[in-house]
Amino acid sequence: EPKENFLQKVKELCARNGIVFILDEMITGFRWHLKGAQHYYGVTPDLCTFGKAMANGYSVSCIAGRREIMELGSIHNEGAERLFLLSTTHGGEMAGLGAFVETVAFIRRNGVVEHLWEYGRKLMNMMRRVAEHQGVAECFKVCGVPCSPNYLTLDAEGSASLPLRTLFSREMLRNGVLMPWIALSWRHGDEELQITEKALDAALSVYRKALEDGVERYLDEPAIKPVFRKYN
Repeated sequence: EPKENFLQKVKELCARNGIVFILDEMITGFRWHLKGAQHYYGVTPDLCTFGKAMANGYSVSCIAGRREIMELGSIHNEGAERLFLLSTTHGGEMAGLGAFVETVAFIRRNGVVEHLWEYGRKLMNMMRRVAEHQGVAECFKVCGVPCSPNYLTLDAEGSASLPLRTLFSREMLRNGVLMPWIALSWRHGDEELQITEKALDAALSVYRKALEDGVERYLDEPAIKPVFRKYN
């Protein structure tokens, strides 16, 4: 969650130095708001990108932005200098564009964004309640915004722990919930929330023991690694 007017300050900094202000909305677009997180936070970029939820997972993405910038790549201004050449082997594939149209219609018709926020609030409250019940609230923290929650796995000293994250993911999976991260869906409802709560209670019970006895005693497999890392 950006604090202290961070996004607006970055935009002002870019404007003062003649820098194009770009927002990546691949994850936030069509989840924070139909118009993206930029609308939710009240900041308008020069350029922005969308994808993922834009077409419910179909292979389509887009770049949008201020008209005067977008027209620099236009082919409609006769005699204007061509700034780039775009050629795509599969550029005529239309399934993704059709999925985009239908996805946006479904989001509007069913209030999907509102549902994600409402379900996310319930999920975050439940997760914090269970963590408190298991006595691990200081080492298992739920953060983020309701439409896109996140959790942190911390050791007894308060440092991020990938072994504990591995243990938590494994225990959730053993109890029927795949949760390496949290990705909310229109299909998530009260039944899924109850299933998640039961699995979470069991997983955090093991998590608490690992904090007390050492995670090595409970982890048989290699710990997960960050996707973006310096070494394999």
